Amino acid sequence: MNHYPNSTNKLFLQETIYPGDDKKTYFVAQAEVDNILASGLLPEFDLPGVDFASSAPKIAVMFTRDKHPDRDKADYSMPLATVESICLSGGRPCFISYEKATEQLEKIKPDGIYLPGGAFDVPLSWEEGEPEHPVDLKRCNVYVEMIEYAKKNKLPLLGICGGMQVLACYFGAKIKRIKAHREVAIKTFAHKIAIKEDSLLQKITGLSEMEVNSWHTWAVSENIIGNNVAHFSPDGVVEAVEPCNPWHKFVLGIQSHPEYFVKQGYAPAVNIFQSFIKECQHG
Repeated sequence: MNHYPNSTNKLFLQETIYPGDDKKTYFVAQAEVDNILASGLLPEFDLPGVDFASSAPKIAVMFTRDKHPDRDKADYSMPLATVESICLSGGRPCFISYEKATEQLEKIKPDGIYLPGGAFDVPLSWEEGEPEHPVDLKRCNVYVEMIEYAKKNKLPLLGICGGMQVLACYFGAKIKRIKAHREVAIKTFAHKIAIKEDSLLQKITGLSEMEVNSWHTWAVSENIIGNNVAHFSPDGVVEAVEPCNPWHKFVLGIQSHPEYFVKQGYAPAVNIFQSFIKECQHG
């Protein structure tokens, strides 16, 4: 990537496979990010050995988190499938850590926003039927910052899994716990979803239904969808959302993980990512 060839605040992502997992992941230790922030600088992240065309649109990607037993804090991490799906579709991922996220965005000036999945807390007011419990909103607040940045700058946005849920809640939805949607491997199709006619998702895929994987224990409540168009699985779980009044024609949330099927050439997944990157190219 090499956006900042002479900076002293650049961090190079490394590859690993976390214990108990079978998926390759890029990571950088949070301690390294903390040290840079403590020096008064903003962290800048690079993928070593990856070259991009000068015309490749910059996609701001918020880091996920993974905990390695050798470290006290969780790493900033990113599944290889996410990186591959953006790169193979012609984009250039630019990673955002949780501290000073808006400042990082303003420095990068991305052409599009990507909100990945993951397990994290959200405001209690977004949860349907859950008892009071402690929450840490640090990560969720960055999702909202990135949505606000996309809205302010009228940028395309793609949200996956947890990213979809935050997007939906931003437009008035609530989320709830569900069962039976995490029973097969993430790289395996689990069920189909129905795609609404004349929706963005139908225009992207050309389909009335598509096969998806399923790797989540929370979902948007079918009772409180908010100001969103919703697509459903056969058992009534919300599987995709589109804001009714988006700031850009490409603002889409997908509950499943199509990034795991882009490299394999599964057409609906490829079309989702290629359409997103195309809109980022055209601003």
